[in-house]
Amino acid sequence: MAIRHYWSMAAAAVVFRLVLVLFGGDLHLASRPEVSTPLTSIRRLAEGYWLKQASMSPYSGSMYHGSPLLLSVLGPLTKKRSIGHAHIYCSLIFVAVDFIAAMLIRATGHSLQMARNRSLKSLELTEAVVNISAGDIASLIYLWNPWAIVTCVGSCTSPIENLMVVIMIYGACSRLAPLAAFGYVMATHLSLYPAILIVPIILLLGFGPDTPPTKVFHLKFSRARKSDILDDDKSTISRDVPHFSWKPVFHFILWLLFWSCYVLLLSNIILNKVGSLQEMFIKTYGFVLTVTDLSPNIGVLWYFFAEVFDIFRSFFLIVFNMNILFMVLPLAIRLKHRPCFLAFVYTSIVAMLKSYPSVGDSALYLGLLGLFANELAEMQFTFFLFFGYIGVSLLSPVMHNLWIWRGTGNANFYFATGLAYTCLQTVLIVESVSSMIKHDRKLRLLVTP
Repeated sequence: MAIRHYWSMAAAAVVFRLVLVLFGGDLHLASRPEVSTPLTSIRRLAEGYWLKQASMSPYSGSMYHGSPLLLSVLGPLTKKRSIGHAHIYCSLIFVAVDFIAAMLIRATGHSLQMARNRSLKSLELTEAVVNISAGDIASLIYLWNPWAIVTCVGSCTSPIENLMVVIMIYGACSRLAPLAAFGYVMATHLSLYPAILIVPIILLLGFGPDTPPTKVFHLKFSRARKSDILDDDKSTISRDVPHFSWKPVFHFILWLLFWSCYVLLLSNIILNKVGSLQEMFIKTYGFVLTVTDLSPNIGVLWYFFAEVFDIFRSFFLIVFNMNILFMVLPLAIRLKHRPCFLAFVYTSIVAMLKSYPSVGDSALYLGLLGLFANELAEMQFTFFLFFGYIGVSLLSPVMHNLWIWRGTGNANFYFATGLAYTCLQTVLIVESVSSMIKHDRKLRLLVTP
């Protein structure tokens, strides 16, 4: 069942963004460390575009660390400014990008709900079928998330990165290998960390959207063989057991190679006579992995590497970068039957542990969280998490002001909010995974006589 007045609420979210962009004046959101990072700052992009127009490498110095493709798309718009808003045209594009991402999240939710209802009906668990449209909920969460709104109005490139991740997940859920490969290549090109999403994407293409564990289908099938269930019902149950298909995965790999070569070719053409691909990799991926910019952000790595001795810096760089990879395989083994939920978990981990996080990263995974409103209905600590996120959102600018502008605090004030933010994300990830496992266990108990 779709949410009543869905389109009215979605249109209101878009209108609210437009009002802030057109009539809100300069809210100075582009300079907020919670909103803008060295990788997503539109001001740094404008500097890189100016260097390129001056026949110099856009990666000269230490200002720009983004994609050359963004220079060609958004660079010309940074030259057109208005009195009230410095980068109004870029913000208008980000409004459209946010709306497209929300609609793709909604379509992904509908695909997941159809697969869920089909699996539950084959298991004869019609009482567990819920008509609440998780896709509508997820898209509205994304559209009305204050962090998504300030990211859009603040003119940073996070909405484009989020859109590419959503395109990748939508394409994999729909088994559209070219679209999934395009989203994966672009998301990895813009930000290195979505590379770990290759695991849930392959599982989505191979198995299809999320289903109950395979063990539940086997229990139902063994129960059907022992009872007097008709052969047609037995064949229906066995047919609904997810089987891995290599054909869409093979198509995905071919398209992945094609889009990778195409993106690198475009980047080389854009950087012709002013730079090289090697310089681009060093200034983008190398910048991400080495954490050379220690300006404050909503994460914790900037503070840690500002305090650590230089002799230990390389060791801890390896530790923090490998920390993300350590979680990939165990989670994939445990949640292989729910690849879309696995993509949400990976996205949440990346938003928590990446070197230059922003609230735009959290806006993405909170939107994806809404896709599992039915499965996570009994999730604990939701009250604590909701008001914890609100508290961090309010305290972070206050602590930053006390430290930077008023001089009555120090770096520990601001770091404390980043540490609390990281703890909240940890609790959210742990509780969501635990709730999903409990939900699967509940389905197994309902099937078992």
